[in-house]
Amino acid sequence: MRFQMIHPREIAHIQKHRGALVVDVREPEKYAQEHFKGARNIPYEELERCLCRLPARPMILYCDYGSTSLLAARKLGAAGYEVYTVIGGFDAMRHMISIDR
Repeated sequence: MRFQMIHPREIAHIQKHRGALVVDVREPEKYAQEHFKGARNIPYEELERCLCRLPARPMILYCDYGSTSLLAARKLGAAGYEVYTVIGGFDAMRHMISIDR
């Protein structure tokens, strides 16, 4: 399976129509400061250890600016997951969507 890069405005549509889980791949400290409402925190460094526990449903990944989530999307896509990564990461998302602080 491959991954797709998406714009922050597409998140709600993919969640609704694909049942996607939003995953924050940043460090727990950054997640605790603020994150996308309803996102699950799985830091990039822990992804490989968590592969067998990840849900068998589409995932939307984000990090601070998009580069780390792109790496994570490549790994998960190669492992057979349906994955989306947010262009511009949380920095782009914070201006357009609902976040928890």
